[in-house]
Amino acid sequence: MPIRVLPPELAARIAAGEVIERPASVVKELVENALDAGATRVNVEVVEGGRSLIRVVDNGHGIAAEEIATAFERFATSKIDETSDLMGIETLGFRGEALPSVASVARVGLTTLADGRERGARAEVEFGGTVRVEAAGVPAGTAITVRDLFRNTPARLKFLGSSATELARSHHVVATYALTRPEVAFTLVADGDTRFSSPGRGDLMEAAAAVYGWDVARNLLRVEPPAVRPGNSAFLVEGLISAPALTRGNRGYITIAVNRRWVESRRLTYAIEQAYQGFLEARRFPVAVLRVTVPPGDLDVNVHPAKTEVRFLREQVVFAEVQKAVRAALVGGAPVPLIRALSAAGTMGRGGSVAAWPENPLWPTRVDAGMLAEDPGQTGPVAPGSSTGDQLQAGGPPTPRRSLPVLRVLGQSHDTYLIAEGPDGIYLIDQHAAHERVVFEEIRSRLGQPAEGAQQLLSPEVVQLLPQHEQLLRAQAALLHEVGFEVEPFGPRAALVRAVPRVLPGGTGAESLVRLLESLADGGGTAVWRERVLATLACHAAVRAGRRMTLDESYELVRKLERVDQPHTCPHGRPTMVYLSVAALEKDFRRR
Repeated sequence: MPIRVLPPELAARIAAGEVIERPASVVKELVENALDAGATRVNVEVVEGGRSLIRVVDNGHGIAAEEIATAFERFATSKIDETSDLMGIETLGFRGEALPSVASVARVGLTTLADGRERGARAEVEFGGTVRVEAAGVPAGTAITVRDLFRNTPARLKFLGSSATELARSHHVVATYALTRPEVAFTLVADGDTRFSSPGRGDLMEAAAAVYGWDVARNLLRVEPPAVRPGNSAFLVEGLISAPALTRGNRGYITIAVNRRWVESRRLTYAIEQAYQGFLEARRFPVAVLRVTVPPGDLDVNVHPAKTEVRFLREQVVFAEVQKAVRAALVGGAPVPLIRALSAAGTMGRGGSVAAWPENPLWPTRVDAGMLAEDPGQTGPVAPGSSTGDQLQAGGPPTPRRSLPVLRVLGQSHDTYLIAEGPDGIYLIDQHAAHERVVFEEIRSRLGQPAEGAQQLLSPEVVQLLPQHEQLLRAQAALLHEVGFEVEPFGPRAALVRAVPRVLPGGTGAESLVRLLESLADGGGTAVWRERVLATLACHAAVRAGRRMTLDESYELVRKLERVDQPHTCPHGRPTMVYLSVAALEKDFRRR
């Protein structure tokens, strides 16, 4: 077949495939145009998941009647010109592809009234055809209606999911923008039924409550920039993150905006996961809404057709700032997990209804009078006009504690849990997890002093190594020596162990090195090597569940736990304790 130039209509449909993959793509492009137009209210309506109809209405600046036809041409945009620097773009859309891409695969109708104009205009275009424009009396702002999406490209229709699946994807887009732009009121209507609405009052906590519900919002911690920001003061990180008791089974609840642009960044997601190291168990992920601000010249947004990915000039700086901000919020604000009241649950369970929350990201949630308050400080349904701030204040999470109050040890239950009394309730402490945290911080404080942290074996022991263990041993020899191992090569796939860390139980020999390498060889994802080695050593050295402890031993463990920096979780992220307040006890025993 000879080389030839494609007809404009076919080229337009091919180009549209890069931007418009499904109805949610249309919603995203039109919502971004509305936000760039300065809208403070955006209403989205879909029918049959978006196949039959998508309608986006905003109260933005509108489009001048004489510019409407141009707006439907490829590469037509008001947001950049030939003098613009593509590394400093601050608008969401700039390629000039949204309207022409949508119009090439659907029937599109537009009504708009530009600021300062007395009369608006109406336009129609079908599957990339001629744009018909006429004057009309219409409300301020812009309304775009998309019908019969992909009718001229049946192959694209074949790859769409069910109406419910496509609706869920559009819901995800709208809810995510409600999180990244809390100052804008969003509404999603599907098949005549209102599925989502956000207040648009600029409070991120309110937006999170609209998206995830009140139970989740009460377990979110604020990430706030420090009052004094030395060093990289041009980089700012703020938002909300979940307390360690609130986790999810996937990363779908992590939302990141960079310079007010919703992005999907593996690097920044990894930074958030790293900050939670020691707070969460393996393969559990937090809920997070982070807004990152970087100098415009440091951000390249022109790296993906759908503009969902970005590139940073100083990626390591952004990574460090995100990690530092999230870690500071966690260390300073993570509360002790609560035991849910017996009358509400039937049995005592950790963390209230957290474990029962759905695992679907951005689960469709109505914020209306039908939502029941789980708040212990109020009863009955939440009034539609009540303030989110007031509701959260009334039933917020326990007061964050960087350290524990003074506890009085009462005894031990099932040879596993220590029972202690505090000034405001009862604490059940997992003896193994608590001792892990104590040992972990003791080892970390002694790093750099291997002579004190090592115990010599009476006679050196030879251990046989698998190839992957041999590679790990070679790569991390310096760190292993630092924590107390003295190991020498001893022929192929063998090593001579002369000393082991002093924290390990008496009688522990060279097999401790093999156990350590085995526990680290499977990789595990996000933990840095140093933390993983220390956490594994602490686990092997800690007192086991099922061991009966004397009252003096229990007392000493609790005293040590009170002095550590992060007493609420073990190094692997499991909680060290749960808490039952006096108020909950009085309620369950009907004393009030």
